[in-house]
Amino acid sequence: MKNVKNVPNFYQRNNKAEINSFNGIIVLPSVVAWENYEWTHNYFVKKPEQGFFLWVKESIFSQINTLVEIDSKNVFQKMNNLIVIEKGIKAKLFSTCKSLKEVKGKHFAKAKIIIKKNSFLEFLQYSSWQKGDEFKSEYEFFLEEKAYLKANISNKNKGAKIVTKENVYLGKRKASADVRIKMVAEKGGTFFSESYIHGESNTKGHLECSGLISGKDSKITSIPGLMCNSDKAELTHEAFVGKISEEKLMYLRMRGLSLRKAEEIIINSFLSL
Repeated sequence: MKNVKNVPNFYQRNNKAEINSFNGIIVLPSVVAWENYEWTHNYFVKKPEQGFFLWVKESIFSQINTLVEIDSKNVFQKMNNLIVIEKGIKAKLFSTCKSLKEVKGKHFAKAKIIIKKNSFLEFLQYSSWQKGDEFKSEYEFFLEEKAYLKANISNKNKGAKIVTKENVYLGKRKASADVRIKMVAEKGGTFFSESYIHGESNTKGHLECSGLISGKDSKITSIPGLMCNSDKAELTHEAFVGKISEEKLMYLRMRGLSLRKAEEIIINSFLSL
């Protein structure tokens, strides 16, 4: 396995993208992948406008990173991403998207993640959006035989409108997934989240959805679901939405922290990946 610097392999600020590939991994803008690899047409519904293509062909020691940011007013990012983990590969991917200030940006993202036979993907995603932003994401994970997905997805909403959907398809024998989704709504932010695990054959899956609400105008709607098509599949889920613990706030306030600082510490701890 190879060791490389821990830098973004795909970086996009507003609508300008930069690429940093290394041995064992091919990173391209999605439109370039469409033009150069005809087989990607099986996954992209149509020719993509923006987004990244990430093809992991060898196992590596270092974490793979993607970073997408907005810092200018009225930017509209329309991402269409494809991630392919080849057979027998172990990989870790950290994907971040966020606005750097209040700019009323829009970030719409669709992604397909293909995890092939005997491969393992640790998928970490963090998003942070501010007042006036709109964030919509639709992620689909497809697991082949004996593939394993460990996913931790954290979304921080500081006054934005957020709609997310995740579908994990365990369609092959002995595929398994552990998916944990965290949401924080502050400053009147709203969440609508749907998450599903689809189990077939003798597969295993666990889904955990949890949320924290801060502020009377904030709102979280969380819909976790299990779609089981086999008497050999084992699927479980947990869900929780609530307010920040008064006991934890009091503990931190007694140590000299302001209310806002105490809330920030609790929220960051909750969202930690």
